[in-house]
Amino acid sequence: MSAPVLHADNLARHYRVSRGLFASELTLKAVDGVSFTLDAGKTLAVVGESGCGKSTLARLVTMIEPPTSGSLAIDGIDVATAGGAARRRLRSDVQIVFQNPYGSLNPRQKIGDVLAEPLIINTDTPADER
Repeated sequence: MSAPVLHADNLARHYRVSRGLFASELTLKAVDGVSFTLDAGKTLAVVGESGCGKSTLARLVTMIEPPTSGSLAIDGIDVATAGGAARRRLRSDVQIVFQNPYGSLNPRQKIGDVLAEPLIINTDTPADER
């Protein structure tokens, strides 16, 4: 079996937030402890409510921002230790597709039905396992 094209292990991105001149700083945990593996030929969709860290996770995976902790490997190459030329090549291999939920979600369908549809069409997965 080949190595995954994308592997994230315990990724985190925390921001320090000032509360004013005399108050102590807070730590905002935008992404905390996210792990996943994406194999060749597969697609990863990150879905969640507003403010849950989807865009921050995308910024970590595309190397726009460094993670506070955790590791990220693209095509088996550890992003943290990759040199300049390797990082440029890796950046060109990763992309984000933002989707307009108003144009892509049918308000007359339940979200569970929308998410199950590809499994119904493309697999023989029983209903109780979907």
